[in-house]
Parts: sequence; C-alpha cells; structure tokens
Amino acid sequence: MSRYTKEQGDLEIAYGCDHATGYFFQVYDLPLDNGEDNLIIDECSLFTRMSKSRMVELMTEYQVDPEHIDKVLMDLTF
Repeated sequence: MSRYTKEQGDLEIAYGCDHATGYFFQVYDLPLDNGEDNLIIDECSLFTRMSKSRMVELMTEYQVDPEHIDKVLMDLTF
C-alpha cells in the first residue's frame, strides 16, 4: 500500500494505491468545529470504479508529484 498526503491551501489531499481498493484519491476540507473531517472527494478503483484516466485527471488537477502521475500512467504501484 502507498499513501501520500499533500496540503493545498485549506485542503488536504490523500492518494495512493492499495491492494484491496486499487487506486484511491481523497480530498478533505478543513476539519469541522466538532473535529470531523469534511470529505469532498472520495474515489477509488473498487467502490466508485474510478478509472486510471480519472485518477490522472484528479492528480493533475490537484498538482501532486509528477513522478506519481507518471507511475499511474505506466500502471505501476507507487
């Protein structure tokens, strides 16, 4: 499993590849007053049937590490 996080302004981005769910991409907004995270985007290969092209689209939109994008394009675990 790989999991990477990135803060971008008021957002926290988490993405990676898991043996059970495949590729995943999540975006959280600032925590709510009660301490709970506000999940904005929650996509993965298994449950939401996120395609590899959608994963690359999200990674590009949220400007994650270009090396990680290349690995997804080559269908490698990163």
